[in-house]
Amino acid sequence: MAGIATAEACDSNAPLLASGDLRVLQPVFTIYGQSRMFSGPIVTLKVFEDNVLVRSMLESRGEEVLDTKGEGRVLVVDGGGSMRCPLMGGNICRRAHDNGWAGVVVNGCVRDVDEINGCGIGVRALGSHPIKPNKRGHGERGVHVHIAGTLIRDGEWLYADSDGILVSKSELAL
Repeated sequence: MAGIATAEACDSNAPLLASGDLRVLQPVFTIYGQSRMFSGPIVTLKVFEDNVLVRSMLESRGEEVLDTKGEGRVLVVDGGGSMRCPLMGGNICRRAHDNGWAGVVVNGCVRDVDEINGCGIGVRALGSHPIKPNKRGHGERGVHVHIAGTLIRDGEWLYADSDGILVSKSELAL
């Protein structure tokens, strides 16, 4: 999917910014992965210090009946901002890329940064943490999440580049 520069999108869509149909996430994320610019429809996930659902979403594994092929979508994971353990690492990132996800935004930590930086996918996270993630399987899919000062709904569109991250009620056209 072709990327849209976030600065240009903001400049070209002042009425959408004013109405709240286009929102800018606070600049709290670190950039990981080879894809500096990515965009796509959003799939939301809410977990806390537990990466079982993240793994099942991105890897197309397990007994989940959910369609986990990425098809150019962006997974937005609200990990509650926890800095105590990661929610994804290099193996999950590699499988996400192989399964067609455009990118992942994690309101929490990642690990295996060198492996993630070798993947052809865009990843944004609050930081990195080396400890092994918890595996309980708790969380919710398709729910509204509030990340970096912004309400994000499943099915909205996310645009990310080196300047920042935007969320739009619908797909933008420039």
